[in-house]
Amino acid sequence: MNDEQNPSVEDLKAGEKEKVERLVIEEEDLDTKTGTGHDVAAEFQKLGHQLGETLQSAWGSEERKRIEQEVREGVRSFVAEIDKVLHEVKASETTSKLKEDAVGAKAKVEESELGQKAREGIVEGLRWLSEGLSELAVKFAPAEKSGDAPTEKSPPDDM
Repeated sequence: MNDEQNPSVEDLKAGEKEKVERLVIEEEDLDTKTGTGHDVAAEFQKLGHQLGETLQSAWGSEERKRIEQEVREGVRSFVAEIDKVLHEVKASETTSKLKEDAVGAKAKVEESELGQKAREGIVEGLRWLSEGLSELAVKFAPAEKSGDAPTEKSPPDDM
C-alpha cells in the first residue's frame, strides 16, 4: 500500500477536528433558528445524525480495515500453528508408543486375576450400596394405615 491510500495520522486528526468543529453550535445560531432559542428535539436529531455519520466513517476508515485484517491474519496464523502441533503430536513415534503401551496395559489388567478380583469387588460394592439405598427408601416410605402386614420383612437394624 502507498501513502496515497493510507492517510497519515495528522490527516486523520485534521479530518476529525473538522467534524468536531461542525458540531459546535453557537448560541446565537440557536436563537435565530428557533423562536424560543432552544429546540431540544432538533438538537437530539442533529446529534443522532452526527453520531451516525461518525460511526459510519469510523467503520469505513482504512485504519479500522487495516486492524481487522491484522487480527484476521493473526488468528489464521495461530490456528495454523496449533493445527501443525496437533498433527505433529499425532504422527510422532512417542505418541504411537504411548498408545500401544496403554492398550497393552489395559489388556493385561483385564486378563489378570487381579483385574477379575477388582471387577468382582466393584460389583459386590455396588450391590451392597443398592441394597442399602433400598432399605433406606423403605424406612422413609409412609406407613400403611390398615392392619395389612407388609409383604416384605424388614431387615434387622444391625447393618
